[in-house]
Amino acid sequence: MKGGVVMSAIASHSPRIGIEASAPDFLRGVIAGAYSLGRAIQELEPDVIVLQSAHWVTTFTWYVTCQPRHRGYCVSDELPDLIPGVAYDRPGDPEFGAALVEEIKLKGLLAGRNETAHYKWDYGTFVPLQYLDPEQRIPVVTMGTCILADLDECHEVGDAVRQAAAKSGKRVVFVASSALSHRLVRDPASWPTKANQALDRRFVSLLREGSTGEARQSLNGYAVEAQVEMGGRNVASMLGALAGVASDHLAGEEYGEYGPSSGAGHTNLGIRVL
Repeated sequence: MKGGVVMSAIASHSPRIGIEASAPDFLRGVIAGAYSLGRAIQELEPDVIVLQSAHWVTTFTWYVTCQPRHRGYCVSDELPDLIPGVAYDRPGDPEFGAALVEEIKLKGLLAGRNETAHYKWDYGTFVPLQYLDPEQRIPVVTMGTCILADLDECHEVGDAVRQAAAKSGKRVVFVASSALSHRLVRDPASWPTKANQALDRRFVSLLREGSTGEARQSLNGYAVEAQVEMGGRNVASMLGALAGVASDHLAGEEYGEYGPSSGAGHTNLGIRVL
């Protein structure tokens, strides 16, 4: 099967779904969507998942994990009562991680390998992967999100994922672990404002249509108006992973339900390359 990015996706990482058994009812539709997105990913038989987490924040450099195995316990530093230490044990892909670092550098950006054996996953990495690949079978390379990068740079980093996938011949799924609108409040069950829900749904409709160019053009304004998580950086990377692919070669689908978590809008959505 031909290599390259075969899907680019957005996945929810609300810490309230960190442990499924104790997740609230108002997020059950989001959990169902994460499982459905996972089944769609598994059917594509990817060689590696590249996941960029909104909760691994770097300052200057784009870091990429290059460990051969990811083992540890995830603890949410924000909500340790919700995710107090949940085990994970998944294969990595040091070869692809190193290739991605080099592609980012070729764009004139700072990039580096995270090879330390002591590194532990943030919950933005752990939470979606437990639903997308419950058997912990698909190799994973994770990326931080550089806070000094603007949306154009993030789009370029997504394109670096595409380039690395094409050159390696590997089938790659890119996952942006991110909420959409993200104006947080303390009530867990609170929905985004009606205005922000409308903005989220309008943006999702573009992604479902495969209109990635129009989505990129609208992202700057949408990210500010809806306060998209991490300023829309992860979403920009998600779009960059599909750079240059015509909309008639893309098929977008929203999986499960759009749901609330402390005023943020969460969904699971994938755009498949046909």
